[in-house]
Amino acid sequence: MMHQLWVAKENKTYERIVKGRDLVDIVFSWSLRDALNSNLYKGQVEKIPNTFSSTKEYFESFVNPLIEETHAALLSSMPTIRRAQAFKFWEIKPAKDFKHPKNLFYKVTLQKTLENMTNGARKQLEVNDLIAVTDKRPIRIEDLRCSNEPYLLALVCHVDEDFPHLITILASKPINFENEYTQRTKKGEVVRKNVSLFGVYLINMMTNIRIWEALYPKQERNLKLISRVLQSNNEVDAGSCVLCKENNESVVSHHLERLLRPFKLNSSQKDAILRCLETKDCDHCNNIKLIWGPPGTGKTKTTSVLLLNLLKMRCRTLTCAPTNIAVLEVCSRLVKLVSESSLRFGGYGLGDIVLFGNKERMKIKDREDLNDVFLEYRADELFNCFQAMTGWRANVNLMIDLLSDPKEVYRKYLFSKECAKKDDKYSSNETPLSFEEFVQQRFSILRSELHHKFPTLCLHLPTSLLSFRVAKKMNQTNDLLRDFSASDVMVNGTKKDNGRLKDDDTRKQACLEMLREICESINLPDFISKFELKKLCLANAYLLFCTASSSAKLHFSSPIQLLVIDEAAQLKECESAIPLQLPGLQHAILIGDEKQLPAMIQSKFASEADLGRSLFERLVLLGQNKQLLNMQYRMHPSISLFPNREFYDMKILDAHSVRVRSYEKKFLPEKMYGPYSFINIAYRREQFGEGHSSKNVVEVSVVAEIVSKLYSVSRKMGRSISVGVISPYKAQVFAIQEKIGEKYNTGGKFTVSVRSVDGFQGGEEDIIIISTVRSNGKGTIGFLSNQQRTNVALTRARFCLWILGNEATLTNNKSVWRQLVDDAKARDCFHDAEDDESLAKCIERSTTALDDLDKLQNKKLISFENSIWMVLLSNEFLKSLETIIDSEINKRVMSFVEKLSNGNYQQELETESENLLRQHEIDDGLSLIWAIDIIKKQNHHLQVLKIWQVLPSSDVSSATERLEKVYKRYTKVKIKRCKYICSQGDLVVPMRWPFDSTSKNDIVSSVSRSFALLSVVDDDEAVLAPKPIKKQLKLKKMWKIRRNVQLSTSNSKNLK
Repeated sequence: MMHQLWVAKENKTYERIVKGRDLVDIVFSWSLRDALNSNLYKGQVEKIPNTFSSTKEYFESFVNPLIEETHAALLSSMPTIRRAQAFKFWEIKPAKDFKHPKNLFYKVTLQKTLENMTNGARKQLEVNDLIAVTDKRPIRIEDLRCSNEPYLLALVCHVDEDFPHLITILASKPINFENEYTQRTKKGEVVRKNVSLFGVYLINMMTNIRIWEALYPKQERNLKLISRVLQSNNEVDAGSCVLCKENNESVVSHHLERLLRPFKLNSSQKDAILRCLETKDCDHCNNIKLIWGPPGTGKTKTTSVLLLNLLKMRCRTLTCAPTNIAVLEVCSRLVKLVSESSLRFGGYGLGDIVLFGNKERMKIKDREDLNDVFLEYRADELFNCFQAMTGWRANVNLMIDLLSDPKEVYRKYLFSKECAKKDDKYSSNETPLSFEEFVQQRFSILRSELHHKFPTLCLHLPTSLLSFRVAKKMNQTNDLLRDFSASDVMVNGTKKDNGRLKDDDTRKQACLEMLREICESINLPDFISKFELKKLCLANAYLLFCTASSSAKLHFSSPIQLLVIDEAAQLKECESAIPLQLPGLQHAILIGDEKQLPAMIQSKFASEADLGRSLFERLVLLGQNKQLLNMQYRMHPSISLFPNREFYDMKILDAHSVRVRSYEKKFLPEKMYGPYSFINIAYRREQFGEGHSSKNVVEVSVVAEIVSKLYSVSRKMGRSISVGVISPYKAQVFAIQEKIGEKYNTGGKFTVSVRSVDGFQGGEEDIIIISTVRSNGKGTIGFLSNQQRTNVALTRARFCLWILGNEATLTNNKSVWRQLVDDAKARDCFHDAEDDESLAKCIERSTTALDDLDKLQNKKLISFENSIWMVLLSNEFLKSLETIIDSEINKRVMSFVEKLSNGNYQQELETESENLLRQHEIDDGLSLIWAIDIIKKQNHHLQVLKIWQVLPSSDVSSATERLEKVYKRYTKVKIKRCKYICSQGDLVVPMRWPFDSTSKNDIVSSVSRSFALLSVVDDDEAVLAPKPIKKQLKLKKMWKIRRNVQLSTSNSKNLK
C-alpha cells in the first residue's frame, strides 16, 4: 500500500513516506483563524489556461487551485463540527519513527464503542482522514482545543486491516502528555492510557493527495498522453493513423463487424466502437478519442460493448470514472454482457475482470452481481485455495494418493493413530475406523474440498494463469468424482479375462491422469498471501475498473495499454492526470457530455479558476473531433424536443422505439399531466432552509399531492410506476423527503426517488417532477440558471416530465427558463396548478398554514381562551409545522396546544410513566411530543409546558430516546418538580418554588394569579440536542395573551 512505504537510510533507520507531504504540511500550517478565513487565498488563484507550453506549466497551473479547494473543503466542515464523528483515544504513544520537529508520528488505540456504529456515521477512521485532536467532543469551534493548543490537526497515516481501531497518525504539533496519565512500559516507552482525547473527523484528503502526487511525480512517469494534450492540435484525433493505413494495420475485419451485430447498435454507436478498436493497436502515435454521449443515447451500452470486444482481444484496459456509482454502473453492464455471451464452467473468464476500491463507499454488500469481480472478495476466496496444508494442491495430492493406493493411505492412518496413542498417555481408547469407513470418510471430505476449490480457481484466476484446457479438466474431474463411491476407490485394479481393465478402474485411472495434469499445469506457489493475491489479480487481469483517484494504485502494477474514462466531462482535469500517467499507456478514450454537469467544486475562487473543468471539455474548446452518439432511446419526443433544440442544435434523433404510439403513457386524466407540462404555481413564497439553501413549501405540498395521486392509480390499476422528484436545492430535497417519508417505498410496484440534480445525473424514471423552488418578484433564480444543471434535470424522464414553477419569476430573468416557459406556452403545454381542483385545495391549505405560521413567527397575537400555563414552542416544533403545510392538521396541533395551556389535560396524565416526555396522537400518522419543564422566572422556579416536536409516529421512539438523555442531566429535585401535578378541580395548574427552596416539602403554591403567556423559543441548538439545562433559555420571541381565566381557587380577574 502506498501509505505504508518505507525508505531505508544508510544509517539503517527507517523513515515513513507520507504521500502528498507538501500538501499536508500546507494544511498543517493553517491556524484556526486561517482555516475559518474564506478569503485566505483571494487573489492568489490564477485561472487555468486553455493551452500550455510544457508539462511543467501544465502541472503547476493546478497547484494553487487545488490548495484553495482543499482549504474550502476544510472550511465547509467547521459549521457542522458539533455533528462530526468523534473517536475517543484509549491509548497514545510516540511511534518508532517519531522525530522532532516534523515527523510527529503517534500510535493510537481508539476506544471501541457502539456509538461509532450508529446513525450512518463512519464506523472507523480511514487512511488520509484529516482529524482534529481535541480534549472533548466539540460543540462549538472554540472546543477544537488540545491541552494548551487552540488547534491541533493530525493525518491518519495507517489503519490496521485486521484491527481498525489501531491507527498511526501524523500530528501537526506535539501532543502534550500530562503527567497524571503517563506511564512507562518495560521497553521504556512513554504511553498515555485512558486519556481524555478525541479524534474529530474533518475531511478525507485521499483524492487531493493523489492529485498532488500526480502533479509532483517523484519518479519517471509516462507523460506521452499529457504531452499530447498541452496545446490545440487536431492531430490528437485526426482519424486513423496514416502509417497504419499505409500498412493496412488498421483495417477492421468483417469478422469484427459481425461480432457487433447481436448487440443491435445504431450506426453512430457502431462507428464509435470501431474507431476506438482500430486505434488500440497503433504503435506510431498516441491518440485520445472523444465519444460524445448526450442523455439517453446509450452511452453505457456503447462503453460496455466496446469493453467486451477489448476483453476478447485481450487488450489490457483500465476503465475509470469520477464516482463509485459511475464505476459500478459500467462494470455491472460489462459483467452482464460477459455472463450472457462468453462464460463457461461456472464463470471461467471472469478472472480477467477486476473491480477495486473502497468497499464501504462502493457499498459492495448491496451489489451481489459484482461480488465475483471485486478484488477484496476475490482475494478472500482464493486465499483459501492457496494454503500450503489445506489448499487446492494439497487436496489434489491427497486425492491422488487415495485413488492410487487406498490401503497404503489407510496404513499411514493407523500408524499415526498408534503414534498419537503412545505420545499421549491420557488419550482415550478410541477405536480406529475400519478400512471401508476410513476410505468413505476421507474420499467424501476430499471430494467436497475439490468440488469447492476447482470452481473457485476457474471463477477467480485470470485466464493467463489458468488455461481453458485446465479449467475444462477441473470441470470433468469434478463430474467424475461426483459419480464415484467409496467402493470405486477401493477397486484393486484386477483385469478381466481379455486383459482389459474394469470400467470402474478405467474411470479411476482417467481421474488420476487429469488430477496429475492439473497439478503440473498450474505454475503457482502452494501458499500465497492475500496481499500477493491482490497483486497477482491486478497484474494479470485484462479489464480493470476503479475511480480515477484509485487508479494511483496501478502505478506499480503491470503496464496498461488503453485507458477508458467514463463520465469524463465530470472529472476534474487535474484528477485525470492520475490515470493518464500510468506505465505503458498509449491511448485514451474519453466518454462524456460537456453539456451536462461538471465536477463539483466547493471553492468559489477555485471554480472561477476552472478547476472543475474536465480534459474532455478543454479539448472540445480547442476544437478536437468528437464522435457523437446521435440517437436517444429514453425520452418521449415531447420531452426531448426542448433540450435537443436548446443544448444540442437538433443533432439528436428520436429512436423509433420512443416515437411509437405505445410509448405515450397516460398516468393521470387531467390534461396538465401529459408527456410534457409546465405547471405554474403563482403563489410567491420562497424561504431559506438549512445552509442558506432555498425551499418552497407550497411546491413541496403540490409535489406530495401529485405523488399521492400517482400512488392511488398504481394501487388501483396494479400498474408499475417509478417517480423521480428533482430539485436543484438541497433544502427543497430535504423538505420533500420529510413530507413524503418512506410510505411509498415498500418494495411494491410504486417507487419514489427524491434527489438533487447532481444526484440524478445518469439516472432515469418513468415520471420526473421538477420543483424549481424560486418564487419572488425580483426574478432572482440563482444557480437555477446554470444550463448544464438544467439540461440534466430536463432529460431524466422516460414518459412524463412535469415542471413546477412560478412563471413570473422564471420569465423575469434572461436565462434558459424564460425560453422554456415560452416554449411550453407555444406548444400548449403551459398549465395553472389551480386548474386541478385537488391541487387548488392543496395550495389553499398550504397558504393558509403558512399565513398562520407567519402570525406565530411575526409576534402577532394568538388568542387562547382561559390560558393559565406558559407554553414554550421549540424551534423544531415550528419547523415541523412548516413541513406539514396542512392547515387542517396545523389547526389540530394548535388546538391541542391551546387545550394544554388551559390546563385541560388530566386525561393525558392518567397513565403512569417514569418518563417526563408525553406523546399525543394528532392523526393516524403524526404525533406531538411535549413535557412539563422548569424555568427560572422572577426569583422562582416555574412549571411550564414545553412543546418539542410534531413528527411521524414511527419516529417517536427514537426521538424520545434522544430527548430523554437531555432530562438525565437534571437534578433529582428538578425532575421531581417536573413530575409534580397540582390539580384544582378539573384543571392542572402550574406550580412555582422560590430559588432557595430545596427541601422535600418545598411545594409552595400554585400560580393562582391568572395569566396567559405563549413564548416561542428560538433555540440555538436543534431540538434533539438542546443546550445543557444549566444555561438559562433565552426567550427571543415572546408575547402576552391576556384573557379571562376562572380558577376554582381564585376570583375572576381581567388583565389588560
